[in-house]
Amino acid sequence: MFVIDTSAILSRRISIADDNYIFTPGVISEIKKGKLKIILDSVPLNIKMPGIDSINAVIKAANETGDLHVLSNVDIEVIAMAYEIHGIIISDDYAIQNVARHMHIKYEGADLKTIDKKLKWRYRCTGCRRVYNDYIETCPVCGHKTKRFTYK
Repeated sequence: MFVIDTSAILSRRISIADDNYIFTPGVISEIKKGKLKIILDSVPLNIKMPGIDSINAVIKAANETGDLHVLSNVDIEVIAMAYEIHGIIISDDYAIQNVARHMHIKYEGADLKTIDKKLKWRYRCTGCRRVYNDYIETCPVCGHKTKRFTYK
C-alpha cells in the first residue's frame, strides 16, 4: 500500500483512483479547488487517519532529525499512516522523506529525485553566525533569525 502526500497529487504523476493508495483526511483537505478537487470529489478514495501512537512516534522521530518544525500536521499524518500500515510514502517533500528514512519507512518521489541519505540539521544565526544544534527561530545572542543547514 502507498500513502499519498499532497505533493504527489499535485505532481499529477499518479492515478488518484488506484486501490493501492491511501490518503489521510488532511491530504484531501489541502486540495481546495480546481480540476484536482473535482476529481478527488468524484472518485472513491481510501481515506484513513492514523492512530495517536503512530503520530507520537513520528513526532519523536521528527524531533530527533530536526525536521519537526518544518513538518505540517498533514505531513505528520502521512508519515504516521505509512508507519502504522508498513506502507510506502509517495512524496516530493524532503522533510517527510528524511523522517521516513529515520523511521525505516520506505518512500518514493512522485516527480523529484528522493534523498539518498539521512539528513542532519543544525541552525546558523544569519547575524552573528553562531551555530545551534537544536531549532531556535531567533538567536538569543543577537536576535537575528536562524537558518537551517545540513552537516555530516
